[in-house]
Amino acid sequence: MLKILCITPVKHLQGVYEELKKQGTVHYYPDITKNNLKKILKKKDYNCLFVNPNRQGFIINSEILSGTKIRVINTCSTGTNHLDLDYCKENKITVLSLKNDLKLIKQLPSTSELSFGLMISLIRKINESFDSVKNFNWDYTKYIGRQLSGLTVCVIGYGRLGKIFCKQLAGFNVKIIVVDPYVKKCKYRKMKLLDALPIVDILVLHVHVTKETKRMINNKTLRLMKNNSFIINTSRGELVDEKAIVGRLKQKKLQGYATDVISDEFSNINKSLLIKESKKLPILITPHIGGMTEEGQQKAFMHAVHKLRKFK
Repeated sequence: MLKILCITPVKHLQGVYEELKKQGTVHYYPDITKNNLKKILKKKDYNCLFVNPNRQGFIINSEILSGTKIRVINTCSTGTNHLDLDYCKENKITVLSLKNDLKLIKQLPSTSELSFGLMISLIRKINESFDSVKNFNWDYTKYIGRQLSGLTVCVIGYGRLGKIFCKQLAGFNVKIIVVDPYVKKCKYRKMKLLDALPIVDILVLHVHVTKETKRMINNKTLRLMKNNSFIINTSRGELVDEKAIVGRLKQKKLQGYATDVISDEFSNINKSLLIKESKKLPILITPHIGGMTEEGQQKAFMHAVHKLRKFK
């Protein structure tokens, strides 16, 4: 029988918590801290964790899992960089994610929609101008942005979200470039990353973190980009060298950076260079809300719960 510790909010979703209880005994701690999680897992005999990276502020690793009875970790996400997969494999802990549930995730465009929204907000300086209006200023001259029509947008990663994002661009009269060495057929212009960077106005990241993609946007690649270009990242913070991003922004070699993810989000966000510099630089940050829509959560979380049926 499953003894489930749920450490992500689900009670706001219709029927999800009730369905989770059908899979076993459930204890609900959506706001649990890392230290408390360690303590409770050592004292209690939970064998299943139900999690989501958007809520966690820490990585579930050997420090947390060692000496526990956890045998299944169910994450309601496609990404798994909030889990120590090597430790789980070595200790025969089954990790369930949505990464390969293609039929489901094709119905989840929320992250791609956010990416589009961040792009428009960044290039049109929407947030900055609104902050000015809050102080009863009414001067547009500081907030003259860019027109999307006519710009060249490069999408790195032509998987589910990359494809959705390209479709969203239809009708905006933009030139689309796709960078993805694993895709053979594509209706848009395909290029290698280093060839594409010098000609793009907006770079959009839609890839998973791997050894190949980690810090793929770094000093070397940034130096190839136009001085008035923008970067949008709703994938993972580890895809970029944040120090290099900040440096290029300070030098005005990069026009703006918008992200839903930071490299520090599973440690201490108080140390985040991006958040500190966002007060002075054209940096737009949201707190990993990509998939966090009512519709997206409802489908994803319910699907994740049903994956536990075979462990009952």
